[in-house]
Amino acid sequence: MDMEGAISVDNNYLERLFPAFLEIGDQELRERSERAMAMAMEQGGWNEDNLADVPVTLSWKGCDVGWIEHVTDVTRMCILEFDQMKKYYLRHGVPFDRDIVVAGALLHDIGKLTEFVPGEGGGAVHSENYQLMRHPLSGALIAARAGLPDSVVHLIATHSFEGERSYQTLESDFVRTVDIFVFNCSVKGLEKY
Repeated sequence: MDMEGAISVDNNYLERLFPAFLEIGDQELRERSERAMAMAMEQGGWNEDNLADVPVTLSWKGCDVGWIEHVTDVTRMCILEFDQMKKYYLRHGVPFDRDIVVAGALLHDIGKLTEFVPGEGGGAVHSENYQLMRHPLSGALIAARAGLPDSVVHLIATHSFEGERSYQTLESDFVRTVDIFVFNCSVKGLEKY
């Protein structure tokens, strides 16, 4: 952040990197979502030059999947699945918010931008407090500071194993299920450290 408290990460950059931001119809939700991602980048020391170095995990040997690829895959799958499955929710009169699904998919792992920090020689390492502030917690705190609604903050907080015994909204359960599927595909055949 600069001296005025403004975020220096360009929203146009975020929208080019993740075009799904433009899928969020509620402009205020879109702007706050972009702000949350920019805040996480700055807090973790990430920028346009090194963001591609953020891993999805440092816990699996040989994992070559980056954070950008993971977030893109989760978001694309959530949009495709929502658009296909919404007919059931509509048919049964169950409210299901596409904007919350898209924002949640884009932001579910923003805490990884603080759980991992740039390594001295490139790449990424765990931050000093990564065990205390796992990415669901740090991401939820950033989302709240960015002014996102509780439904998005909750989704971020409960998307990983921290959510196994937590209440799940339709949107948080939906994104969590897709995220787990995508992550499991990305580490299939690899050995955990």
